Amino acid sequence: MTYDDALATLNALEGRGWRLGLDRMRAFVERAGLSSTLSNRGYVHVAGTNGKGTTTAFVESILRHQGWRTGAFYSPYVVDYRERIQANGKMIPPHELTALVEQLMPVADAMADTEFGGATKFELEAAMGLAYWEEKGCDWVALEVGLGGRLDATNVVTPRICVIVSIGLDHTSILGNTLEDIAREKAGIIKPGIPVVIGEMHPAAEDTICRIAHDNKAPVWRMGREVIYREEGRGWTVETPAGSVSDLTPSIPGAQTPHNMALAVAGCFAAGSIKDASFIREAVHTTWLPGRMDVRQVDGVEVVFDGAHNADAARILVKSLPDRVRLVSNMLSGHEAAPFYRAFCDRVVGVEVAPIDSPRAMPVDDTVRMLVDEGIPARGHHTVGEALQAAIAEKDATVVVCGSNYLVGDALRAIG
Repeated sequence: MTYDDALATLNALEGRGWRLGLDRMRAFVERAGLSSTLSNRGYVHVAGTNGKGTTTAFVESILRHQGWRTGAFYSPYVVDYRERIQANGKMIPPHELTALVEQLMPVADAMADTEFGGATKFELEAAMGLAYWEEKGCDWVALEVGLGGRLDATNVVTPRICVIVSIGLDHTSILGNTLEDIAREKAGIIKPGIPVVIGEMHPAAEDTICRIAHDNKAPVWRMGREVIYREEGRGWTVETPAGSVSDLTPSIPGAQTPHNMALAVAGCFAAGSIKDASFIREAVHTTWLPGRMDVRQVDGVEVVFDGAHNADAARILVKSLPDRVRLVSNMLSGHEAAPFYRAFCDRVVGVEVAPIDSPRAMPVDDTVRMLVDEGIPARGHHTVGEALQAAIAEKDATVVVCGSNYLVGDALRAIG
């Protein structure tokens, strides 16, 4: 099997959809001989509506700079599929990913004849991560939830610490229509006696999470109470019950970055993983993740690539943007498109609507009509590259590529 064959094998599993539930994942892990990997290393389990990717990246970098052997799991990837599974700050090499597909795909297929049915793509990816981190002898793993938390395939692990970054209205058809419902699903990663750190969020969501933590006798650190972050002097200071650190200068731009960095710092302190707090400075200063407030110059125009894809994320993104922006955008079905684009109304001069390579993509013409109905100028295009070039050619505003991680990835690949 070649690397391309391995990717084709994984992509062929898309037809099995996304299944929320832990029974099959537990059975898959057991059949693959990976049961011991669920609790034999320090997992930092990260959930949330927005910001969980950057928080996961900060966690991994902090742990690695403490001298630990680290793993990381991101959902979704943006540019390169291998972003999903990492060890010691590096993506899994193609030949090792291929070997894991060869090793685990027969197990996934064999389950098709059981009461569980064949494993999904995401379940296989999570199992590949477990096997890879075991092979690499990772001490700690920064583990990003795929969807929700309670029934997500990653929730088979026993973590050392849980981090819930934010709660917002997204994936409501799956997770529920209220903040309390969604908070309940995200808080499903909380385990008995395992500490949890939670970010700034609506009081109703915070109360829901705190009640679940209390029921599980899980200690809680809340942003703004047990955890404090503030800007002072040359950077940011983060204070927690277990330690503090100052002069933090995160490399990822954006209005929400300091909050997510502080959560990662607090999570690592709460997990007992910090050997020398001074190393946290270099860790957060060198953290990077593609497609998250990723600012580049393309043909003399500033282009911001960001995977924001719901209204809350859009409102956060807008805080970091100049007064005039031109979007290159589209969205997947299942997300509330109109509220997302309304967040840009005061700044947007136009939207170049691009197709997304996904069966769940909103048709370009439908998105254009919706935007025009909202009073936002919009044009449709046949490719992401065409839409990006059209936006850059206008040279009338900062170009912002957003609305879908898939679209952001396509745009980044288009510019090389």
